[in-house]
Parts: sequence; structure tokens; C-alpha cells
Amino acid sequence: MSDDSPNPSVPDPLAARNESSGLLPAPPTYPQMQASGVPPMSPTVSSTRGMYTAAAVINWVTLGIVIVATAGFGVIAAAWFIPMTILIHKGAKGPYKHTALGVCTLIFCNFISGILMLVDDSNRPPKPTS
Repeated sequence: MSDDSPNPSVPDPLAARNESSGLLPAPPTYPQMQASGVPPMSPTVSSTRGMYTAAAVINWVTLGIVIVATAGFGVIAAAWFIPMTILIHKGAKGPYKHTALGVCTLIFCNFISGILMLVDDSNRPPKPTS
């Protein structure tokens, strides 16, 4: 019979070297936590809003479908789809409401993306008029 298990009487040379020299891997370091348990964010980091990004993606897909479905004549729709979708991308990074853009998207581009923008606007503060 053949025994393929490691021989317990033979010491592992790597384990012996680490134990004898006292060198152990350093424990992982974690970012400092706030009282709420959330790591602090840098104020320069801009995060995008998920519903705005989804609305922009839906607008790009809709524009592509319109162009393909009309055999290229739908490229005329790009005259209002592209600028509005670029503004949606910019608005996703901003902290304020873009209700007028949401309503125009609802009317002129896509019903679903306009609704997504208006729903996300309910969580944003209005722009100060200073």
C-alpha cells in the first residue's frame, strides 16, 4: 500500500523559517470608520446617480432603435436626443434638481427615462437662487 499523505515527522522549511525569525505577514489595514460605520469619502469624489445614468442609457438605446427602425431617417431625432442625453449625464453628477430637463425628456425623448429623472429629483434639493 502506498501512503500519499505528507510525512508529519518532516518539518515544513518555510513554516520553520517564519516561526524562527518572527516574520509574519502584516495584518491588513482598513480605512478609518465614522460613527455610522461608513468610511469617510473625499469631497472631491463625484458620484453619479443611478436613475439618471439609467435614463441616459435608455435614451441612447432608444435613439439607436429609432435610427435603425427608420432606415437612417431617424438621425433627425438626434438633434434633440443627443444634447438632452449629454445634459442628463452632466446632471447625474450634480447635486441639484433638474425638473425641467426631466419633463422635456419625458415629452420629447422617452417616457421611461423622463419618469426616472423625475423620481430621482424627489431626493435632491432645489438649486439655490442666491
